[in-house]
Amino acid sequence: MEENIHGFILKKEEFVDEIDGYARTFVHQKTGAQCLYISAEDDNKVFSISFRTPSTDSTGVPHILEHSVLCGSKKYPVKEPFVELAKGSLNTFLNAMTYPDKTMYPIASTNAKDFMNLMDVYLDAVFYPNIYGNPYTFQQEGWHYHIEKADDPIIYNGVVYNEMKGAFSNPDEVLQNKIFESLYPESSYRFESGGDPDVIPELTYEAFLAFHKKYYHPSNSYIYLYGDGDVRAHLKYLNDEYLNDFEKQIVESEISEQEPFNKREQMSATYGVSKEESLENKAYLALNFVLGKKLPYEDALAFDILSHILLNNNSSPLKEALLDLKIAEDVSYHYSSSLKQPYFSIVLKNTDAKHADLFTETVEGVLNKLVKEGLDPLSVEAGINIHEFSHIEGEYGSYPKGLIYGIDMMDNWLYGDEPTDCLKYKGVFKKIKKQWKDGYFEKLIKRLLFDNTHQSLVTIVPDNTLQEKNDRALEAKLAEFKAKLTPTELDALVAETQMLIQKQNEEDAPEDLEKIPKLSLDDISKKAKTYPLEVKEVMDTTLLFHPGFTGDISYLKLYFDYGDVPQEDLKYLSLMCKMLGGLSTKTMDFRRLSQEIEIHTGGLSFGIESYDNVHHYGEFASNCYVKGKAVTENIPILIKLLTDVITQTQYFEKNLIHDLIREIKTNKESQFLTAGHVVGVQRLQSYYSQSARLFEEFGGIEFYRFIADLEANFDEKFEIMAEKMTAIAKIVFTTKKPIISITGTEAIKDQTLAALTPYISGLTAKKDAPNAFVFDTKIANEGFLTAAKIQYVSQGYNIRALGYDYKGSQLVLKGILSMDYLWNKVRVQGGAYGAFMNIGRGGDLYFGSYRDPKLKKTFEAYQGVVEYINHLELSTRELEKYIIGTISSKDVPLSASLKGEVADNFYFSHVTTEDLQKERDEILATTLEQLKSEAKMVAAVLSKNIICVLGSEEAIKAEEKLFNEIRYIK
Repeated sequence: MEENIHGFILKKEEFVDEIDGYARTFVHQKTGAQCLYISAEDDNKVFSISFRTPSTDSTGVPHILEHSVLCGSKKYPVKEPFVELAKGSLNTFLNAMTYPDKTMYPIASTNAKDFMNLMDVYLDAVFYPNIYGNPYTFQQEGWHYHIEKADDPIIYNGVVYNEMKGAFSNPDEVLQNKIFESLYPESSYRFESGGDPDVIPELTYEAFLAFHKKYYHPSNSYIYLYGDGDVRAHLKYLNDEYLNDFEKQIVESEISEQEPFNKREQMSATYGVSKEESLENKAYLALNFVLGKKLPYEDALAFDILSHILLNNNSSPLKEALLDLKIAEDVSYHYSSSLKQPYFSIVLKNTDAKHADLFTETVEGVLNKLVKEGLDPLSVEAGINIHEFSHIEGEYGSYPKGLIYGIDMMDNWLYGDEPTDCLKYKGVFKKIKKQWKDGYFEKLIKRLLFDNTHQSLVTIVPDNTLQEKNDRALEAKLAEFKAKLTPTELDALVAETQMLIQKQNEEDAPEDLEKIPKLSLDDISKKAKTYPLEVKEVMDTTLLFHPGFTGDISYLKLYFDYGDVPQEDLKYLSLMCKMLGGLSTKTMDFRRLSQEIEIHTGGLSFGIESYDNVHHYGEFASNCYVKGKAVTENIPILIKLLTDVITQTQYFEKNLIHDLIREIKTNKESQFLTAGHVVGVQRLQSYYSQSARLFEEFGGIEFYRFIADLEANFDEKFEIMAEKMTAIAKIVFTTKKPIISITGTEAIKDQTLAALTPYISGLTAKKDAPNAFVFDTKIANEGFLTAAKIQYVSQGYNIRALGYDYKGSQLVLKGILSMDYLWNKVRVQGGAYGAFMNIGRGGDLYFGSYRDPKLKKTFEAYQGVVEYINHLELSTRELEKYIIGTISSKDVPLSASLKGEVADNFYFSHVTTEDLQKERDEILATTLEQLKSEAKMVAAVLSKNIICVLGSEEAIKAEEKLFNEIRYIK
């Protein structure tokens, strides 16, 4: 008889070796809710509730609902429970995500009490949201007609509407949308679950409510828990507090399948570019495949490896063949197994539509040749090893590993397959390694690609009149709509807008705020988190050793002084770093080098980092780094490959270098549209900061212009470029000893140092030298014109330059401004997707917005910060929440390798253990009076009036008086 645990029937129990945990699958008896609980010795507990949410149009209702359910619920009737949680929680993850066929609500925390609080708020939000009888959340998060005065023009506004306007400004997003349309014309996947901004205003409030009523039911839910929690207690809570209140319901949420095509389909579309931009060679071509029905895990993993083998780098057979055509600036690919019918795309970026036939013929020819003649055995071995290394390492950055397991398992679970299959990689790798020499991957190519007629070819071409035409058409449409309104209807619309603004400005009742659960300061450790670091002298240089368990992996990083590189050649230094590993060396060609790196290591990477001295304003350190990782037995090979790359790379391979430069250029162009807030803040800081101005040489807008010029004048500039990179490599890598950083056990450290000795001993002793570079800086206050329909608005300065000191309490102020004032003014009322204030130990204080429809109003909101601080009133409870939320950001669990990276950063920035403890003490001791005293500091920053904006031509030119210079990035 099946065991019944608090209303849950245990269906399956198994130990999953790969994650060292027990997986138990349950079904809730009364509602049919599915539940998967993984018990593991991990205090970073994870909870998620997900719903299958197929779209029936492109109004973005799943996405709008994802935002809206977190805006108040029956038990927690405040405007923004999500934000209130973020203010006062020790969460290690708190978010919600919309996918093409599912919506997920995951949380994580290492604190058991906090974990239960987060789970309760999320469950109440999804099952009992305050969206019924309250249209204002829908209007705010989705869309509404916005008109504050009868004489104003009517516009559309709403958080998701503006977010998707920003998304659809990116050609990659436009292309992705058309790929889905082309591959799944009769499936729900043809619709944009995030919302097409042209279609979002078709969504009615009634349809929005109906979607929630239909799909947000326990019978359509997938509940996932992970960690060292009490299984029985959690199941009892789920049953007693929520699930038992519902009856089983038949929810028709099956994902309709697309019948396979008999031949390749074609689709064309346009995307907007700025007026200044040339239309030549700006098209995108995508050849796309639906890989049958849901792939078994073995096929899904094997195809992931195969796509890597075919296209991951410039030596991969398919990518190399396409680059050799010289018809595109970049070749990329995308593979997703997170759909009922997975798909694979090969994309040419910055090409011409006339090359479509050559593109498809080349792909077919290469695939046919590989099926007949076979893949290069070393490439296959490399692809298998690098994927297996990644799985064994389990490095997910700051994301809880239990969260990643939960997301991965939805690839199976959502479609009725065994969820834990996606975790059992050991047996699959064992089978693949046993069979690959017998044509395993060649058969996969033939079955899933070459013999597959379910294909599409999508072309998108640029149009530098599209944005203006669309804007004018929308203005005319809304003007016509307004003209047809009677005076009574117009007054009603104005009144509705004003009512929404009033609702947005209303304060939550104190008694409602107190319903949001929070921890006590007594739950918070008073001791600052430390990062393992032992500083030693070895081989006439410095060793930064970070002892820790790394699962038999050595993490090595070498920091080189580049102070002898001429200042005018710094951009070439950055270019050289981006070339390393992609070119041939004296001992092996670039193909063999790539294979050897992936066969024997977990990868090599190269770059430049800068660190502001937290104790002396204006001083900073900067290094060129080389980073690699490998299992213990391969440490000697890691060092051999690493030293070969940095000392023996050949910089005269013209075609390879041209391909890499084109790829760098297209990646930077994408960043301007997708991460404009990061680009804008970095540019802003370069107006006054030497270290930020240095970054401009290495990766900012100045570096992009350098790359664009090299690409446009490649033949003319190649020789000097190659000579400079050769000379710089000799200066940096063959003279002074680097600082060595190792993360691992004592044994790993000793083995790594032993392998390094032949290289290090041949270099001269490292001598610390002050930064050798000085730049002319000026307050440029630039407005950068892009094809985006939204803005990224930044303003700031350095408080230390104004005579103020950094204090931990300022991080509490950062939380208050970001999650209260700016959230309400710029996001809720302004319609931006995000807004933030930040401050760092180096003293840089800045404000920024993300996918923001406004410009001048956002700057006005920044100016209003001072008055807000001056009149700030917080109860003891509210202040404690912000303090706890601030501490949470300091206590994120990190892997041993990431702890090593943080410790290195602190070493170069001169952050001591005492500094960390002082900062924590200041956070915990923050008072309202301290916060209010920071108003003068913020006022001083804002009075400098240092700004930078990336955004639409129309918005920036309409406010041209704000800027010293308006220019195109390109």
